[in-house]
Amino acid sequence: MQLTHLLLLAGALTATAHPSGHAHLHRSIHEKREGGVTFLKAIHKPLPEPTEKAPEPVPEPKPSIAAVEPSPAPKPKPAPAPKPAKDESDSGSDDGYKPFCGSGKKMAKRVTWEQIHYTGNTGTANGCPWNSNLQVVSTTAAKHYKYVQNYKNVASEPYQVICFNKIGADGGVTGSFKVDGQEQLVFMLQPGETKSVVADANTQGVCAFAPNQVPTTSHGQFAGNWAEFDFENTSNKGWSGADCSALVAQAYDMDVPGCRMSEGGVDSTIYPDGTAENAYIRGMEAEDGVGLNIAPGNTVIQVIVGLEKGM
Repeated sequence: MQLTHLLLLAGALTATAHPSGHAHLHRSIHEKREGGVTFLKAIHKPLPEPTEKAPEPVPEPKPSIAAVEPSPAPKPKPAPAPKPAKDESDSGSDDGYKPFCGSGKKMAKRVTWEQIHYTGNTGTANGCPWNSNLQVVSTTAAKHYKYVQNYKNVASEPYQVICFNKIGADGGVTGSFKVDGQEQLVFMLQPGETKSVVADANTQGVCAFAPNQVPTTSHGQFAGNWAEFDFENTSNKGWSGADCSALVAQAYDMDVPGCRMSEGGVDSTIYPDGTAENAYIRGMEAEDGVGLNIAPGNTVIQVIVGLEKGM
């Protein structure tokens, strides 16, 4: 479908919290409708200065926000590694470890629309394909990666999971839409099964899930329940964030599967009756301080798929 006329405004709803004197900025995207026209609303709040200075990760060199960093001189390309099937968990080594495409090379990033459209790592540096910064791997291979989400299906039916970057292959806030030329990461979770989704540094994205197949809205946006994540955001001093969100599904009166994301003793939970704890549901589009706020460092988030009330 043609998104040029659909997205009159494109941006990110901003949720902020301030754990331990640090400012955490977690950007998420949700479709909004006004006057019968669909658009993505943009809200941006500057980060306040922290009151106490805490140790910070060594900053990465930053490119100018006015332009994309020039590409290095072309180098001979090695033969491409065989691409695993979408639904495979193991590839590249005995336990399933596979480096990210472009691993060890400087990732491209840019800022557009006066820093509202923050673009972190979308996997496209050094000629790699969009979304290559996200992989599904076996739980045994997950130990090799810095940013991990373990998805466990506690329901009695299979669940489909679709993972994607916030920023789409076209450079707009379109990663959550089913469009030609944009290949999301898709896999199935059988009842009782656990698989790990790993992300490269400075990745902002979503894994949407639903029983059997993730539905789309009338405009082609993935619905179901969203597990949102923001790993090592270089615009926020390396902090990470995550939350469960039902905003898209509830905006279209669609089913909301149960979701729980947990890290460091903190949960973000949505129940299938639409109620929530520390998570985004209808009416919370502009709320701040919701979800998980995670200090810089290795991160493992436990994600429960198919959560029922009382679990």
